[in-house]
Amino acid sequence: MGFERSEKTMGINCQEVWRDISDYIDDDLDPIQRAALDQHFAECRHCTALLEGTRNVIGLYRDERVLAPPVGFHEQLYQRLGETTKTSRRTFLAWTLTAAAAVPLGLAVFSARRLIVPAQDQQHPASGLDARQVPETVAISQDQDDKVFHVAGCSHLHGKPKFLPMGEAIREGYTPCVYCIGKARSKKNS
Repeated sequence: MGFERSEKTMGINCQEVWRDISDYIDDDLDPIQRAALDQHFAECRHCTALLEGTRNVIGLYRDERVLAPPVGFHEQLYQRLGETTKTSRRTFLAWTLTAAAAVPLGLAVFSARRLIVPAQDQQHPASGLDARQVPETVAISQDQDDKVFHVAGCSHLHGKPKFLPMGEAIREGYTPCVYCIGKARSKKNS
């Protein structure tokens, strides 16, 4: 009689053995299930080989020597970590010193700019124009929301014009038209 694999002769099939093999090794089966697996292992060489292979793998993982790091590993790891920490500290220090040097440099450039570029009248957003160069009444477009004021008759004024005192137009956030206000300035200067 050879090693025949049938459920009748063994009482349990191979798939059930594969499902329960871990519990068999851990001894977590009730006595009836364990006896059925013992009988199956006695009669099935494939499942017996699987059982022995699984036990070997578990034995290898339990052996500390197999998974132990090589000699000197810990020392090399600590040395590398120390180098990385020193490098990151140096990088941080370099960026901090660069930022600290940039602040006074920025302040110096800003201060020099204020000395070199003449100050414009902060209350008059019409780019330094004085009241003699711009008419007292300016035109804005009622049809467009462009927030630009024009001299009456400017070709860049589109839509229906509305006339306002220049001061009111500025308070409402309107800015001067570069074309018509520029022409008005050049006429007044000549």
